[in-house]
Amino acid sequence: MKIVLIEPPKFISSTNHVSVVATPPLGLAYIAATLEAAGHQVAIVDAIGAALSRHTPYGPVLLRGLTLRQVVDRIPDDADTIGVSSMFSCQWVVTRELLTQIKERFPSVPLVLGGEHGTGLTELSMLQSPVDFVVLGEGEETMADLAACLESGRAVEAVAGIAYHADTRVAISPRRARIRSVDDIPVPAWHLFDVEAYMAHNQPHGASRGRFMPMLATRGCPYECTFCTSPNMWTQRWIPRDPVRVVDELESYVARYRASDFQFEDLTAIVRREWVQSFCKEILKRNLKITWQLPSGTRSEAIDRNTCQLMKEAGCHEFAYAPESGSPRTLKTIKKRVSLDRLYESARAAMDARINVGCFFILGFPHETWVDVLHTYKAIARCAIYGFSTVNVNAFSPQPNTDLYRELMAAGEIRLDDEYFWNLFTFQDLLSRKKSYNPRFSDLTLTAAVLFGYVAFFTLAFMCRPWRIITTVSDIFRARSHSKLGRYLRGLFVIAARTDSSRA
Repeated sequence: MKIVLIEPPKFISSTNHVSVVATPPLGLAYIAATLEAAGHQVAIVDAIGAALSRHTPYGPVLLRGLTLRQVVDRIPDDADTIGVSSMFSCQWVVTRELLTQIKERFPSVPLVLGGEHGTGLTELSMLQSPVDFVVLGEGEETMADLAACLESGRAVEAVAGIAYHADTRVAISPRRARIRSVDDIPVPAWHLFDVEAYMAHNQPHGASRGRFMPMLATRGCPYECTFCTSPNMWTQRWIPRDPVRVVDELESYVARYRASDFQFEDLTAIVRREWVQSFCKEILKRNLKITWQLPSGTRSEAIDRNTCQLMKEAGCHEFAYAPESGSPRTLKTIKKRVSLDRLYESARAAMDARINVGCFFILGFPHETWVDVLHTYKAIARCAIYGFSTVNVNAFSPQPNTDLYRELMAAGEIRLDDEYFWNLFTFQDLLSRKKSYNPRFSDLTLTAAVLFGYVAFFTLAFMCRPWRIITTVSDIFRARSHSKLGRYLRGLFVIAARTDSSRA
């Protein structure tokens, strides 16, 4: 069977620091590898990788990558099944339009949607678009089973972890259990992607330290934060890979792609101290001259002074913590099991080892008062004074099918219209007006509160360490950045320049 997998174009904004990131699509590469191992022929249409520097006006933002028509035109005529990735609901408006155009050209070809958006809003995805199936949660085994059914003509009802049309309703089969033997999953099929284009474009998730590759060392997260999609997408099972196998993989990328920096996109990479220590020792044992980082955030409990020294020796240069709030009341309400004192202690150990440390905060949770916000500002100030390299201060956004989303839906505070999806894009945008789901804060107040958090951090950070101003400014003008902040700023300036030219 010939299966075409598609990475859609994505929204990009000169003031949205996350949207400027461009990394090879790791999830799609895993699905492609699994399908190839099952004997299928796989073709890839990577709209981003095929046109990394192309930005087309789309509503109030830009669309990075191929145009929708170009994506459809690149789908081989002999495709037997078409799969489309939809990881982020903030991109649903454009992904939905792409799905419609695909179905218009290939009306009889099964169309499959995968990723976090379809898992979180399954029925809506099937009702608002012409998809035939939605793959729920972890996708490798489910997609392989579905492909086998479609190829043989067998009924799909027995496939666990999918949604499909049954007469006039959307039927959802029981969720598939998580893959326990993660070391048996084939490594990503990067030979189907233009990895070199991403390396040359040089806009990774973390700091730019060389020829980068995305990696996964673990899957899932054991925590149950009420604002996070992970419990629904991955359940609360954290499963690490064999650290030897992880180093085998990154070593192969050094040989094949001359990769030198590895960006671990794990939800929560470090849960067990012994795991990360084994990983570091394996790198040192092989004398690999590489760097690596954890830009998505990790936990502080397993990172002590000895572990930090070992991580630095093995090439780690940056990671981030994600307490989300400085308010004890908020931490309890959102089920964020973190000790701020332990976090600061861990961060000091990392900075003493000369590892850059960042921190993630969220303002505007539905229950918060100004007292809670002031506690978070205090935490932001402590981060600046202690020497954290950067912070992300975001507005709360109700991501689909999270606990807080369900509470707001029950209260009638959310309408699943296009405005809702657009608002999901603005919560990480520096200047766009945020949508507030807190009755105490207006949209404008929340927007100003987020901006003040950034201003407070960087004012204090540069006052305490003025030499960082020179380092940060120099990062804008060079490919190699000292920290994640420098890479962000370079990306924002590049996108801003292209935005002006695109709208000229």
